[in-house]
Amino acid sequence: MRLLALGGVAGPMLFSAVVVAAGAARGNYSHISNFISELGATGTPNAGLMNYAGFLPTGLMLAAFGMGLAKVLPRRRVTNLAAVLVMLFGAGVAASGIASCDPGCPQTGGSVENAVHNGIAPIAFLCLIAGAGVLGVHFRSSRDWRSLSVYSFISSVIALCCLVALARSLDSRELTGLWQRLLLVVLFLWCAVVGMRAYRLSASSPSPSNN
Repeated sequence: MRLLALGGVAGPMLFSAVVVAAGAARGNYSHISNFISELGATGTPNAGLMNYAGFLPTGLMLAAFGMGLAKVLPRRRVTNLAAVLVMLFGAGVAASGIASCDPGCPQTGGSVENAVHNGIAPIAFLCLIAGAGVLGVHFRSSRDWRSLSVYSFISSVIALCCLVALARSLDSRELTGLWQRLLLVVLFLWCAVVGMRAYRLSASSPSPSNN
């Protein structure tokens, strides 16, 4: 179970690599203005690469990361809730690769699959933002995790601000891709940092600490 925590490191690394590769394979794609999901939009070139080498495995690894957190964190309601929120984020990422958006990822109209895809994304982001915030508060009372308390809480706040900026850019589509990437950088970095801490703690202790 110890290796599950590394899903928080491996997942973001894989996703970033696939986004770069899929974006490079599409000449007119802009990382500043286009959604990442447009790389996996239904019927577009190399969509399978983004969906089945990016979204799906990354989501599964992030869900595994959430399971790893549940094992290493103190078994309390608040930590169980946070771990579930992380798992839901991973499930949302994986589902985004299964239910892909229409070309251009329109926010209104389009297919049922497009509507499902657009509905998954904000919920998934909010789950991880909330999970990081909840753990940031909880970490203050844990000896093993206290050093990540402020970092987790700040990451949650910054990610929420990026999500708001992303939502406000949807009509104009100005800097939409940039805001989405900044949001993911903050959240993925948090997953990697917390994942590494969980991995180290699970190596030094066979059972969750109640401190």
